[in-house]
Amino acid sequence: MPSDVARKGTDTPTIEPPSAKLIVRLFLIPAMIVAAAVGVMFLIGRMAGSPPTFEEALNGLKTQGGERTADWLVGPGAKQRYLYAQTLTEQMKQGMSEDERIKTTDSLVDLLDKYVRPEEGQVQNFILLALGRVWQGDPNPSPAGEQSQKKVAQTLARFSSADNLQARKAAVLGMCFLAGMPEAKNLEPVLITKLTDPKEDLDVRMAAATALGPIASPSDSAVIDALHHAMNDSDPEHKELVWDSALSLAQLNQPDVADTILMLLNRDELNKLEVFDRETDPQNPVFRPLNDQEKLRILINTMMGAKNLEVLAVQAKLQDLAKNDPSPRVRAAGVQILGK
Repeated sequence: MPSDVARKGTDTPTIEPPSAKLIVRLFLIPAMIVAAAVGVMFLIGRMAGSPPTFEEALNGLKTQGGERTADWLVGPGAKQRYLYAQTLTEQMKQGMSEDERIKTTDSLVDLLDKYVRPEEGQVQNFILLALGRVWQGDPNPSPAGEQSQKKVAQTLARFSSADNLQARKAAVLGMCFLAGMPEAKNLEPVLITKLTDPKEDLDVRMAAATALGPIASPSDSAVIDALHHAMNDSDPEHKELVWDSALSLAQLNQPDVADTILMLLNRDELNKLEVFDRETDPQNPVFRPLNDQEKLRILINTMMGAKNLEVLAVQAKLQDLAKNDPSPRVRAAGVQILGK
């Protein structure tokens, strides 16, 4: 939410990736999506050996591999498929020509539709995230490129309604990468529906709140209204949804969220906050204080989301954190975020 697209690539502060289970929590703005995907896949790749070529990865993912135990695939075949997924993720990071983007879009959609199984854990998730990133950073596509972008958006929208919960999360987060593209506007109704559906999984709703910030614009009244509605959720178990919605509203320069943003930028306030932990023991979720790593991520991610919020108190707090926060990582992130 507030784990993985930096809109400006290397300008993004280096952030330690969270675990796979935390990928949609703690202000998962687009920069975090890639940090987690690349970080996790790098570790997997180091275990699996030399990386295959891009073509080998695409072809390799068309084969079966691995046996399922609980929430993970195991065995050499599974490890190799994770390595293939890593190669796809790295290709997104390196950039491609338009022809390569079109070809890659077609190949990834083909993999999702025909070869990658929902029960394969993170493999399908990484491919969905990779699909979202194919066209990132190409503001002037040809007509053929525009059609390919449309295919990406349609595929992510389709998987956002998948039966598999993890696929829905990944598809919604993959939409973040389409920020700035015309097709992104067509995804706003999908994300609004996800955000406002009380029957949808809470993590999917949080992912939708997170995606609307980079995709929408301050003039999108339906988005603003939906985010404000989510911010008014009074269920204590939904605190993170409120924070995600506030962060997206900050990205959309909505000054009425300043108090919430200032709270999330205040270490004293973070020391008081609790989250509803649904992951440590899913059968017995409990409220618990934020740990130090979570506080650090919240500070940095809130700084990134609030940099364009035109509220003097918020800007002053960003300056203060960049100069005086006790964490070198927070100070370094502040300098990069503020462009100093």
